[in-house]
Amino acid sequence: MVDAVVGALLRAQNADGGWGAEEGKRSNTEATALAALALGSAGDGALRERGMRGVAWLARLQGADGSWPLSADVRQPSWTTSLAVLALVGLDVERDRAVLGLRWLVGHGGERLGWIASLLYRFWPTALPARMDPDLRGWPWTLGAFSWVEPTAYALLALKKGRAHTAGLPAGERIGEAERMIYDRMCQGGGWNYGNSNVLGEQIPPYAEVTALTLLALQDRRESAAHQQSLQALRRMLPEVRSGFALAWAVLCLSVHGEEVSALRDALRTAFERTGFLGVTRTLALALLASSGRPGAFVL
Repeated sequence: MVDAVVGALLRAQNADGGWGAEEGKRSNTEATALAALALGSAGDGALRERGMRGVAWLARLQGADGSWPLSADVRQPSWTTSLAVLALVGLDVERDRAVLGLRWLVGHGGERLGWIASLLYRFWPTALPARMDPDLRGWPWTLGAFSWVEPTAYALLALKKGRAHTAGLPAGERIGEAERMIYDRMCQGGGWNYGNSNVLGEQIPPYAEVTALTLLALQDRRESAAHQQSLQALRRMLPEVRSGFALAWAVLCLSVHGEEVSALRDALRTAFERTGFLGVTRTLALALLASSGRPGAFVL
């Protein structure tokens, strides 16, 4: 499978050095960052060179404030800043750009819901449509929006990987608050979905891909009861998972936690043989990282 996935990634690279969501689509930050990470972790120098073309594309797209937009067509700062930082922070070249991105992440976050929501949470929590602490901030999908679990997990990974480059910044405080937000949003029985655990009195189930990503972001908290409960929730979900995207995240997550993942890699291979991951770049890139046994990009 690895050779086929590599071939698909190479074919999908655009002339500008970046990758789009699929082959033939315009380059975007998410796809390019993940593809650059995957090829950069390969043992082959030619593949790493192709990944560096993606790194150069990311460098050209970065905004003057240190953030990254989703694409050249949509210049608003976005959640993809975290992925770009992850792609650059481990490199000798362009590390200054990663540091600028880290500074931007520390200085920005999701919007709070205001004092009314805060009072309701403390004195009449059932009046809120979603069960959550409205004062806890993580990171949003787009600037000026509310915090969500997935972009917060990406930002935590970036800030923790780049912790050595955040001296003098309140990175620790931002990490601590974001971790509290994520635990506040944990689903009943463990795990996470994209948003809240309870809406209008209904328990919302967790998703395997979000749970795996979030556990990676919290891997330095693995001894906590909540972490172990969520690991168990992920294991319960996996027998029903067929998505290559979710399987790849699960392999990366569980391998970082020191667990046996050969059966999951077999399931990932079967998913590729069945669908080719529909040519989706981010899934191809994550599958390459998961299959290569080199999850270092997500090891804290």
